[in-house]
Amino acid sequence: MLKSGNEHLESLRDGRTVYIGAERVDDVTTHPAFRNAARSIAAIYDLKRADPAFSFRGRRALQRLLPEGKVEGRSRRAHAAAPRDRGA
Repeated sequence: MLKSGNEHLESLRDGRTVYIGAERVDDVTTHPAFRNAARSIAAIYDLKRADPAFSFRGRRALQRLLPEGKVEGRSRRAHAAAPRDRGA
């Protein structure tokens, strides 16, 4: 059976050595730089466990997926052509 989100978070508390810059991170599940990412992945485990049919259509990047129809293809092209705020 697929592990739960909590089981995933617990598996990250295994004594691994992680640094961000020169700072050693004792627990990636509570550190501000990593906790949201860890929680997001945990939520995906919970979604998949609650509904085994749940899928992100595989593990490929969205750009590499073939559109399922004309509307989806147009939507992707419009999104790709939209200007992006790249910051200063």
